[in-house]
Amino acid sequence: MSRRFSASKELRIVIVGDWGGGGKDVSAIVADDIHLLITTGDNVANLHGKEKQGTKAYRALIDDNRALFRTTPFMPVLGNHDRELTPRGPKPLAHAVYDIEASAYREFFALPGDEWKWFFDLPEFDLRFIALDLNHLTDFGTTWQTCHAWQPDSAQFKWYSKTMASTTSAFVFTLMNEKQTTVNDLTKGAWDEHFRRGSALITGFGYFADRAELTGELPYFNTCLKGDGDLYLDPNSQFHSQGGNYLLLTVKAGAPTMTVQFKNLRGEVLDTTNISKRIKTKRYD
Repeated sequence: MSRRFSASKELRIVIVGDWGGGGKDVSAIVADDIHLLITTGDNVANLHGKEKQGTKAYRALIDDNRALFRTTPFMPVLGNHDRELTPRGPKPLAHAVYDIEASAYREFFALPGDEWKWFFDLPEFDLRFIALDLNHLTDFGTTWQTCHAWQPDSAQFKWYSKTMASTTSAFVFTLMNEKQTTVNDLTKGAWDEHFRRGSALITGFGYFADRAELTGELPYFNTCLKGDGDLYLDPNSQFHSQGGNYLLLTVKAGAPTMTVQFKNLRGEVLDTTNISKRIKTKRYD
């Protein structure tokens, strides 16, 4: 990776959502000649399909996309499907449907920190990504529970608030799998206070593209390779599109801004946002 960075001084990162639900043709992503691939969760359909139990599901993901993974580092984020051990069913079952600890995911991938949550820095580009384990929050406490605790007194929330407060990177992206309005409503804005300290919030909960502007002018993106679901847009939506899509982030070393583009699976640009470096203030200390 470092050799390619030093040659071009331009970093290209793609972020995708819901790989497990569709969007098998990623030739447009390969053509973008990217340096890093990140997800927003639901990398596989489940962990109980035929010949895809446990880590076999992740092995199939890699084997099906050899041209991409042969040259591109991969950093996935957790969704509910990434730990689905049995079919969900129409109502909560007697047994736990999801492996909250995401054992297969953590066994297969080598990620920073606790692996189910992590942060990763690219210091040459003054850039940090922070991955959270937030999905299906309304199922918390039932046998449908998918993720680690997320309440304001939880270890995950305290870790995120501390991480965000100590982050000095000029560009900071938070990644998760849950709808931001759900997180905001259930925690009465507790997470939102820290989201707004970053450069943007990126999710993969819905089968469509959506760009919104949250309180405090925080850009908010939802992206999905599947892209064929109902539209339930953010109340502050500024752009949306149906059809499979992904995000391409581009930044040059030392540049005051970076570009975030929605692209469809033909590689066509649908929407472009320019994001400026964060301004450090006392409230981040």
